[in-house]
Amino acid sequence: MPTMKALQLLAPRKTVLAEVPVPRTPSDGLLMKTRCVSICSTDISFYEGHLYPSEYPVVLGHEYLGEVVDIGPRFSGPVDIAVGDRIVYWGQTDFGGFAEYRSLRPVFSGEDKQDIFWADRDFFDDHRAAAVKVPDTLGDLEASFIEPTTGALRSVLTHPPRIGDRVLVLGTGPIGIIVGSVIKRLFAPHSVVSVDANPRRNTHAEEHFSERAYLPDELKRDVADNTFDYVFDALPTVKAADREQDPRRLAMLKLKPRGRYILYGASQEMQQFDTWLMLAKGIDISSAPFDVTSFPMHRTANVIVAAAHMLSTGIVNAKGLLSTVCPFDDYDRLVDILADYRTTTDLKTIVDFRPRTARIPLQAGTGRAGAGVLEQEVRR
Repeated sequence: MPTMKALQLLAPRKTVLAEVPVPRTPSDGLLMKTRCVSICSTDISFYEGHLYPSEYPVVLGHEYLGEVVDIGPRFSGPVDIAVGDRIVYWGQTDFGGFAEYRSLRPVFSGEDKQDIFWADRDFFDDHRAAAVKVPDTLGDLEASFIEPTTGALRSVLTHPPRIGDRVLVLGTGPIGIIVGSVIKRLFAPHSVVSVDANPRRNTHAEEHFSERAYLPDELKRDVADNTFDYVFDALPTVKAADREQDPRRLAMLKLKPRGRYILYGASQEMQQFDTWLMLAKGIDISSAPFDVTSFPMHRTANVIVAAAHMLSTGIVNAKGLLSTVCPFDDYDRLVDILADYRTTTDLKTIVDFRPRTARIPLQAGTGRAGAGVLEQEVRR
């Protein structure tokens, strides 16, 4: 049986580079050779133990770009797929990306296929995944951001701001920047500002979309309560011993009565929300569901096409999101990146599986891409 290398998580903060079997090609699906996988805060939450699988080991990674190397005999669909095509998906699993190959049962825009099952995390999931064939206008590094852009769009399109809303983006990591960019350019807000405790990420936010990027103390001091119509919460797991320092409570104070609060980030650890402010103001807290009985995968298949378009047209600045490229064969560096992720000022880090001969190093730390060695792919 052919084998491949994969980065396995054995327990929180414990990884190993393992030799595992190459997955079989699904009869109605695809086998893909991995090209690039960007690191997601979900990967870090699993690494740190804020999210946890039903059993270990697991292979982290899901912001995935792969090249089709085999097609199942029963595969069919509205998109013409051939060996060598590049595919990005959303869904199917949080796992499996940091490996040299992975299998996929895709659902493309225009299809209505499903294979629903009850997940052990209290929602109905699908063994299939929304997928898109990557357009030639996107290089490999840019294309790996289609998946996080899809996740952000699911939330914004499901719960959009109204024309003329005053918008606050809470947390300006990559998802906050994607959301702010989309809202700023497509939804005609009155204003879009942001808050983050990381000054460098505030700088990134102002480069991409934010009219003013506040530190938490600045937001508390300089912005009156009941200012914003719409808050998008892109924060990770938060542990605030002092409720006066809790960023979510601060955002609720700044939200108008009957304002809308959109929750994006996922954690299986209980998070604090100020129930008094929710009741006192009648705050509407919403989220885009993972449950496929409410948000079917074929609908996400339409969203992922829109995400690819937004990256292709520059509505979301893919090059500006990229901070670091780490070759998959540099295992020690990759583990260090996972361990230090929460303290970094970087935006997106891409794990690059392509042969080194297919990459040309660029000058480090150029422009908005921040510090780190960036790579330019040889066009297909």
